[in-house]
Amino acid sequence: MKHTNSSSAKTREQKMQKNLVSEVFNGVKTSKKTYIERDDGRYESELKQGMLEKGTLCLITGSSKTGKTSLCDKVLAELDKAPIRVRCSSSIKPEEFWNYPLEDLDFSRIKAIEDSSTLTTGISGSVSGKLGWEWFASLKGTLGLSTSTSGSEKEIKEAILAKPSPTHLTPLLKNSNAVLVVEDFHYLSEDVQREIFQQWKIFTDNEISVIVVGTTHHGVDLATANSDLIGRILHIDLGRWSDSDLEKIAKTGMALLGIGKVDAVAKLIAQESAGLPILTQQVCAQLFHEKGLIEVDMHTAPKFTTHDAKLALHRVARKRYLNFETWYNQLVQGPRIKSRKYDTYKIILALLSQDPPTFSLTRTQIDARLKATGLEPSQVPPAASINSTLASLEKFQKSHDFELLEWSKRDRTVYIVEPSFLFYLRWREHKPDIVKSIYELVMEIAGVIIKTHTTNLN
Repeated sequence: MKHTNSSSAKTREQKMQKNLVSEVFNGVKTSKKTYIERDDGRYESELKQGMLEKGTLCLITGSSKTGKTSLCDKVLAELDKAPIRVRCSSSIKPEEFWNYPLEDLDFSRIKAIEDSSTLTTGISGSVSGKLGWEWFASLKGTLGLSTSTSGSEKEIKEAILAKPSPTHLTPLLKNSNAVLVVEDFHYLSEDVQREIFQQWKIFTDNEISVIVVGTTHHGVDLATANSDLIGRILHIDLGRWSDSDLEKIAKTGMALLGIGKVDAVAKLIAQESAGLPILTQQVCAQLFHEKGLIEVDMHTAPKFTTHDAKLALHRVARKRYLNFETWYNQLVQGPRIKSRKYDTYKIILALLSQDPPTFSLTRTQIDARLKATGLEPSQVPPAASINSTLASLEKFQKSHDFELLEWSKRDRTVYIVEPSFLFYLRWREHKPDIVKSIYELVMEIAGVIIKTHTTNLN
């Protein structure tokens, strides 16, 4: 009998020592287990400061998938705040904008505030009672309604939503732990931005901090829309992650899953993640998927090599970012393909995909990389052809309804606008453990069949 109990206990212990890979490395959203505070928590500290300094407009900007939402959620959870989100689109009209945070208001997630330091389940005086639309209406007599209103919750909600405005949100944000979070405000048209943010001063005047999330390129739109906001905006620009912080994600997760000695693998994954934590998560998860593992037994944890990492990088590029393929094919073909003498579009993409990884190339760097390819003079596009291609990038991409590259005439630099596209460029084809010349790589991407020798790393 003792033996049976011992066996059962051992079986339970073994089950407890198994960890789901998806709970550590999540390819959709940041896992709490591998959340890393960048730059020793600088961004978290800055956002907390903005939230605690009442009346601050906290502007969080950065490229897609750089962790803006994860940062916001982490800090708000630590401050016991409940986000009320508005997700912007180009079709939103000013009168619709203030409807969004109210339509799906979930009172079960909101706590009323009795004073600036205490959270309670109700408010004394004229705004007491169970949190709901009747309570909302009682806040400073919203729309002339009060707790004595005989209408149902549904009727009160309809009355409030009939003419939504920031004045409706103000008492809610001031008397509860709710925080307005506006995401993707750059999608709004300039006219809508201007009208909405001209009304924004009501929040700062009432000492209400709010959060706005958008892209780096449009970070100044808020101040442009309302000059009264200048000096009241705390701008937190995340930018791309450093390789060292991305390595921490990989190493932290691997350690939780019982995987040791991953320095080389973690370094390679970090270098190739295009500064995006979600890519690091996805590639690390793919390492386990390639070995058929959904969960990991801490006693029999697998070992990974850089060869495994390269295969995982390629598989992630093909499985999760294959939507780039159509746009990639359109770019490599370029306009008027039959009438062009040189495959300049193809060659520029090939140059962007080469080592070291970079999100931009100056005109001088393009020439330097082109020279290093070893192409025959007859295969090298003349300067005029390259300049023409770069100048027409914007028009060509707009005609196909996408934007992956941007040519700045002022900076004489071509930029990769979407970081994950750089990852796709570099890993759409599997890279075995061999060294190929830049010439071979350029000619491969340009669709030219050549025969040359390769040097094996091993």
